Amino acid sequence: MNQCKVNKKFIFLISLLVISAGVNIAQIREYRIHERGMLHETVFNTGEIGRAWMTGDAGNKTSVPLFEWPSRSATVVEGLEYSGQHNIIGAGVYLGANLDGLPGKANRLYAFCGGVGAGQPEVTFGRWVFPLNIERKENYPVLADGSLNPNYLPDEAEEIIIASFATSVGITITRTSRVWSFPDYDDMIIYEYELEYTGDTDGNPATIEQTKMLKDVMVCFNYGFAPSMYGYQRTYNVWKYDAGIYRGDQRGHWDSDYWLSFNMDVQTNLDTNLAGKPEPNKDLFRQFSLSGENGGGLASPQAPGYCMLSYDLNHLAIVDPFDSTRNESEAVQILKSSGGVYYELDENSRIKQPWSNKISTGNTNSTKMMNQFFNPDNRYSGVYSATSTTWPELPHNDERWIGRGAYPYRQSADAGQKNFVNGPYTLKIGDKIKFALAEVCGYGAEPGKRVEGGQTSTQWAKTQSWDRKVVIGGEVMTEHYLTDYGYPDYINSNVKTVTQVAHKAFTAYLGEEPTVPTWPESNPTAGNYKIPVPVPAPAIRLANTALGEVIVEWNRAVESFTHPRLTGQLSKFRIYQAKAGMGPWKLLTEVNKGDVNGEGMYYFLDQGANFKIGESRYYAVTSVDVNGNESGKTNITKFAKNVGSVEKLGKVYAVPNPFISKSGFQGTGDVTDKIGFYGLPEKCTIRIFSYGGQLVDLIEHDTPLYSTEWFQMTKNGQEIASGIYFYVVTTPNGEQSNGKFVVIK
Repeated sequence: MNQCKVNKKFIFLISLLVISAGVNIAQIREYRIHERGMLHETVFNTGEIGRAWMTGDAGNKTSVPLFEWPSRSATVVEGLEYSGQHNIIGAGVYLGANLDGLPGKANRLYAFCGGVGAGQPEVTFGRWVFPLNIERKENYPVLADGSLNPNYLPDEAEEIIIASFATSVGITITRTSRVWSFPDYDDMIIYEYELEYTGDTDGNPATIEQTKMLKDVMVCFNYGFAPSMYGYQRTYNVWKYDAGIYRGDQRGHWDSDYWLSFNMDVQTNLDTNLAGKPEPNKDLFRQFSLSGENGGGLASPQAPGYCMLSYDLNHLAIVDPFDSTRNESEAVQILKSSGGVYYELDENSRIKQPWSNKISTGNTNSTKMMNQFFNPDNRYSGVYSATSTTWPELPHNDERWIGRGAYPYRQSADAGQKNFVNGPYTLKIGDKIKFALAEVCGYGAEPGKRVEGGQTSTQWAKTQSWDRKVVIGGEVMTEHYLTDYGYPDYINSNVKTVTQVAHKAFTAYLGEEPTVPTWPESNPTAGNYKIPVPVPAPAIRLANTALGEVIVEWNRAVESFTHPRLTGQLSKFRIYQAKAGMGPWKLLTEVNKGDVNGEGMYYFLDQGANFKIGESRYYAVTSVDVNGNESGKTNITKFAKNVGSVEKLGKVYAVPNPFISKSGFQGTGDVTDKIGFYGLPEKCTIRIFSYGGQLVDLIEHDTPLYSTEWFQMTKNGQEIASGIYFYVVTTPNGEQSNGKFVVIK
């Protein structure tokens, strides 16, 4: 039986199994990656953000970004590979509701769209959530071929991912996420959620399973912040949960100015001189702090968080303690009053939002979450009131906060999850409610600002500064870190802290400067995205010369770029090089506007002697306007230095020889098991043999380059062992060269 027939039968059998299980065959759990800005993130068509929620050891590596900031941060330090500076253990959205006429927790419907689990994640796909679609759209001002995009939309983000999924509650969610590359706006991702009560409970819109009104609908956004994977692994060798993320080194914070929740690393093993997870190797701390490698000497300076930009007041339930015929919610049973006034209700007899603003442990198992966090029988975070002894001071002493979900600062050391709940809502078939939030990350928070949390003894405290003393092994490394070393160069504008990033998120969403303190319920339920834009970076081309130099060139297209909010006309370009994708970036040169070669191309020849044949570097070119505004590095390109092929086969060299495991370049994040063969003609065949004469691998080299790479894998996909290996290089016309190399692991 041929392979085609086998595959057809297999697909037919799988189709029967899927259909018989009552699952829509189009349902596939998929993800897309936001990679345009400085904040990289993975988003799924099942509601999950980053990954399925987990706090156990299985989560200590990742091949996709998990709220990665700075981006491209995978690295190798002291021979150990690190996945990079990732900042969440998972995230998602929860729904809870009751069908009309079926009140009570026993009858409650739930849907967990990501963000649920503990040591291991709980499977949500096919149980609570049913994926419908996911699509990634590019709205880049410059196309890959270097031309301006004729379809570029100036009032839209550069990268957009739209995902939709049905839920077991009967509410279909459409989530649209947006990213920009422009400095000032590249440390955020803005999410708009539209929730429509469709009655579709299984992901098949052709069959509607329920039409009854939904009562006491609660919507919960849940994130597990953990800055950062790299910092914890350098300190503890694991992304430590107990006495690390949870009740250890991190604290949660709440900045009511921006409805902003964020985490920061405030100590290591109870030592505040080790806040921010300084690189534990003293020599490397000095090296990284001075050079900026791996983001500098602090391995966990991030303040990852999210701020609520808008939430819907439409369809909020009427909660009437006086008229049962008018009342729509079971929340009426827990209403509090003071002086005869039900202070949790607004002038329209609706619960003041948010319902809850909770911080808790990283255990988000579904049984626990169903019982506690988004039901109408308990406002788990507590409530601000005029007579509270737990929260004696309202934010800004603003009475509008009375009756709203409070921030439980006494639990800020729990720090494993942060959820924000809106509701209760009453929904009929076809009703929609909308929400907007922004993922934001900065180099710490605004130093010295009074916020809630950060510690557990008092309601308000000042946020810490990274311009602080660092003591490693009893030795004072610095009294003032930022004064001595400054910010790493991934901080690419004056927007440095998570506080400033949150401000810019509101600016982006509103299309204008926000009034601070912000008030999300006064904001529109859709973004207005009119932000200032610099001249975009060009698309670049790199090439090797016959002498082992590197050509960087680009065309003149961006000279013609226009925009209704252009920050300035093009003045010049900057050419950068780095050993790692996250930097630090070395400025090679500047090229003035119009300084092109005879072919009308911008051209730079990198003759740097420190970039050796066989090594890789990253290049980027930015545009700079007359006011000094610089584009983002949207054209970062990894490039291997090589020379042209030899005309006649001679001696072929294997490099490095001997190969010693983990002998790659520290800090590059490159795969370190490469062996290069040098001195090749344009077309040849390389055969690699074991000491016993067995053919290990065969490589067909067919490119006008002097070398090729081999990743020490056999032709059967197995990693080779230590030993002596032989290689034979042959050409089509019968030339031959041979040699040997040693592998030590």
